[in-house]
Amino acid sequence: MDFWTLVGIVLVLAVIIGIFQAVEISKKKKAMEAYLLGIPGFSATQKVIGNDGATGLAIDERRRKVCLIDHRQQSVSCRVVTYKDLLSSEIFEDGSTVTKTVRTSQIGGALVGSLALGGVGAIIGGLSGKTKTSGKVKRIDLRITVNDTKSPLHDVNFLNLETEQGGFIYEGAMKTARHWHGLVAVLIKRADSEDGENLVTLSQPQPTSVADELKKLADLRDSGVLSIEEFQRQKTRLLSA
Repeated sequence: MDFWTLVGIVLVLAVIIGIFQAVEISKKKKAMEAYLLGIPGFSATQKVIGNDGATGLAIDERRRKVCLIDHRQQSVSCRVVTYKDLLSSEIFEDGSTVTKTVRTSQIGGALVGSLALGGVGAIIGGLSGKTKTSGKVKRIDLRITVNDTKSPLHDVNFLNLETEQGGFIYEGAMKTARHWHGLVAVLIKRADSEDGENLVTLSQPQPTSVADELKKLADLRDSGVLSIEEFQRQKTRLLSA
């Protein structure tokens, strides 16, 4: 067998393998899309399936919920979390951070800290393919960190093929990754905003009713702190106010 015949056989095998992988990925994507339709209490308004067909992400904007889809095993699974459980969103290019958004409110910051203290060492980094050839990119991934100490990370792949940085394929994958990073960042910012509003509300003095004040006076009278005469004076003052 001469050299060129061998090259031809290798190319044919590569094409066959590529077709087989594409068919399998297509099947996985269809299975994930079908699975999304059957999730109770969740109606996806936007969804994306990763380039490798292994993971995906869907958002129910009306209910403010996010579905983290996983098809790395034989069957599809999904974790539905609220937008307040989203702690960070990060785009990786060949293992290096391109952009990142993190919860900044007091409550969100505490959640991020609890995950770090819990020994989750793979929150930052941990993606494969960190060796980068100049002008070439092999991977683009979106990583979502959620408030779940058992499984805090959810990665969605948008590029898994070496391509020219700035080329058509690269730009398309990066545009999609940035779009989804932006969506998650909006939900994170909303959670931060609501955390701030709740803290302001809790810090404000709560109004009390006349009945509440009378009960407090009665308790003081019964405990002997107030005399009956002082109790009557304070009662009269409250009722005439």
